[in-house]
Amino acid sequence: MKKNEGVFNTVIVLTVTMLAVKILSAVYRVPYQNILGDAGLYAYQQVYPVVAIVSVLSLNAIPSVVSQQQDINFPRKLFKVLQVISLIMMLVLLVFSDAITGFMGDVRLSSMFRTAALVLLPFSFIAIIRGKLQADNDMRTIAISQVVDQLLRVGTILLAIWMFTRGFSIYDSGMLSIFGSFLGITGAWIYLKFGRRLKITGSGHLTGEEFRQFFILTLFYSLSYLIMILWQVVDSFTVLNGLKHAGVAIEEGRVLKGIYDRGSSLIQMGLIVTTSFSLVLIPLLAVSRNNKDYTAMNDYARSALKITIIFSSAAAVGLMSLIRPFNLFLFEDMRETATLAIYMLSIIFVSLIIMYTAMLQVTEDYHIQGLGVTAGLMVKIILNLVLVVRLGIFGAAAATVIGLAVYALVLHSSIRKRYTLGIRSFSIKWVIVLALMSASLQLVCLIPAETRVVALVVSLIGVSIGVMIVATALIKWRLLTKQEWSYLPFGDKVIALMKD
Repeated sequence: MKKNEGVFNTVIVLTVTMLAVKILSAVYRVPYQNILGDAGLYAYQQVYPVVAIVSVLSLNAIPSVVSQQQDINFPRKLFKVLQVISLIMMLVLLVFSDAITGFMGDVRLSSMFRTAALVLLPFSFIAIIRGKLQADNDMRTIAISQVVDQLLRVGTILLAIWMFTRGFSIYDSGMLSIFGSFLGITGAWIYLKFGRRLKITGSGHLTGEEFRQFFILTLFYSLSYLIMILWQVVDSFTVLNGLKHAGVAIEEGRVLKGIYDRGSSLIQMGLIVTTSFSLVLIPLLAVSRNNKDYTAMNDYARSALKITIIFSSAAAVGLMSLIRPFNLFLFEDMRETATLAIYMLSIIFVSLIIMYTAMLQVTEDYHIQGLGVTAGLMVKIILNLVLVVRLGIFGAAAATVIGLAVYALVLHSSIRKRYTLGIRSFSIKWVIVLALMSASLQLVCLIPAETRVVALVVSLIGVSIGVMIVATALIKWRLLTKQEWSYLPFGDKVIALMKD
């Protein structure tokens, strides 16, 4: 086990930083919605996927591809290609912003789209430099650049919130908030280029085979990070239009879409642990497979999947059970609690998809991932077109969950052929724990909560009870072995409580 400690230590700085980044990214939406209202949150979320896609590519996907290349000239050759692609994409967004927002059903979003295009300017430098830093295992520099990026972005968003109180419209504030993303990535660029004096110049040309490999690897490295973003893109183009066709006025449609977007913050919080753990899983599985130690590979996969199921389902069921007090405490009212409750199931399927994707990347089964995301997106699009008109915003939440479930099932069918997991007994016991936790939390929600303060108290009581039930069951029923506890923060403390 000690030989694997280095693997954990190499990612701990980046993992802690990503936790902070994700928490900041999830939390700022709460004051944003509280001040700008659900219509304001709607406007921001309509355009946010553009920024998020650029962020994922520059922060995760492309650096992962660059860091694995043995050719020292590859980064310089790729840099030229990325510069051209990013400039072309920026021009497309600038020129066709009116047409894009017209398809969305709200042309007033066009100024925000044009602002979002600016994030493509420093994109190529950030992506290549982070890849080289990752290859050199310089996690500290990467972590600092992420913190600079996030602080500038969130700081600008807070300024946009304040400007709304001084007379800005939801679209003006949204444009300033999106501009914060440009400031953030530019700040990271300034730190890396001038603070760390890192340089990259383009030279040479990628061969057709090199570009094909780059495109395929980038696509599949980014899939696990882009899951919810891709589903949000579908929502951006179909939900408001669907509500219009259902006879909902555009003003009310914006509000309903904003209420639906509240769920993004809660889902992000629920995904934090799973996403962080997947960073550690990939190298452990890869090392075992390269050494042809298939017993260890199956053990790591089984442990990772169990931990994923525990954290994701506990978070999802807990949020579903406490959604009414959470909705009131965080967002000031209890509208569309059924919609948000169903939406929380996304946490389970996204977590499984992230973990399954990591497992399939080790075995290089990229085509399965492509099949899964294609099937899931097609189901999401079709159901959005049908269900939003018939069921309103609830239909969008149901379509999201069903589409993600299809995606996860496609990957699961492949995982079963490549790994021996054997978690049937664990799964039965864990379902019983979830049922007990859900029933207990439903009783807690019987406490009348009509103010935000009381809703906070009810939420804290519910969370405390839920954590106690889960923790007690995990220890008493030995749902995780001592070895599996050792993978988790403070796991050694729990191991000490377990009797032999």
